Amino acid sequence: MKPLGICGKIRIFALKKYDNMGSFSDITACIANDMERFRVTFERSLHTKIPLADNIIRYFLDKRGKQLRPVMAILAAKTISDNVPDTTIYGATALELLHNASLMHDDVVDNSPMRRGKETINKVWDNHVAVLMGDFFLAKCLVCSNATQSQTISQILADMVIRLTEGELEQQANAMAHQLSEDSYFSVISGKTASLFAGCLKIGAVSVNATSEDVEKMAEVGELLGLMFQMRDDIFDYFPTNDNVGKPTGHDIFEGKITLPLIYALKQSSNEECCRMRSIIENNERLTDEQVAMLVDFAKASGGIEYAQAKMKNLGFKAKNILMTFKQSEARDSLLKLVDLFVEREM
Repeated sequence: MKPLGICGKIRIFALKKYDNMGSFSDITACIANDMERFRVTFERSLHTKIPLADNIIRYFLDKRGKQLRPVMAILAAKTISDNVPDTTIYGATALELLHNASLMHDDVVDNSPMRRGKETINKVWDNHVAVLMGDFFLAKCLVCSNATQSQTISQILADMVIRLTEGELEQQANAMAHQLSEDSYFSVISGKTASLFAGCLKIGAVSVNATSEDVEKMAEVGELLGLMFQMRDDIFDYFPTNDNVGKPTGHDIFEGKITLPLIYALKQSSNEECCRMRSIIENNERLTDEQVAMLVDFAKASGGIEYAQAKMKNLGFKAKNILMTFKQSEARDSLLKLVDLFVEREM
């Protein structure tokens, strides 16, 4: 991540929440027409003459998410240019196809039965079909990448796939080696999540022929947003599940993924309890529910949640200061509000 110096002088007012943080629908209001163009393009891109694939696509599209990645790409483009060209829409579509391909493959790897309150493709059909559908979405991503007619955008998408894969592999390696350092944690989430978010804003900027400086600033904002998003998601894992989050308390720890709140707790203390927690992690190939509950309680009691939240707010401060170097517009203000939403989100 580049230093904050790229942004110039720090503006103190960015410390405060941007006025009227608003809901996600408020944030996307200024790009409603462009998002409709995206949705039409996205659905057309998935056209197939194979009945099984068509049935699965209709099932999948019946409960789609917030389409955050296209939103970020389009907001970045509109922050720099009043006009959002087809290049932006094709780039946004490629991003959403890539994201959904990764979700389908993740559900197979994690053997997940539910996503967004609905049974996963691997649950309704089987793993073989889910992997093939993920490959289908990835192939369609390549088609949309080509439709942008931008070698730069195609390269950004390729680099994103590499970083996503490397991040997942690094996470697996860290879990097997019981790697518990903060640097390792940020390296993983930078590859797994922040790379995709950085690519979204970068593609949005490139699609409207932004200057190289503005492209890099948008990429840095995306990286910060991605880190914040993943950190908030990891914090959710330390609290009782709800319909918005959709995963049980301690799920990450149960899978051997040690996230920032617990890493901090283990680093802060050298007492007997800390040694016992480390021993649980390092000497058990598979943790019990009771052991996971102990680790969750230990992280919370040791200030791990507060530490992670403070880190998130600091990243948000940096992101806002970069965004404030762009001219004022509804799209830029929506990105500022998105920063606050990421810090405070309950989704």
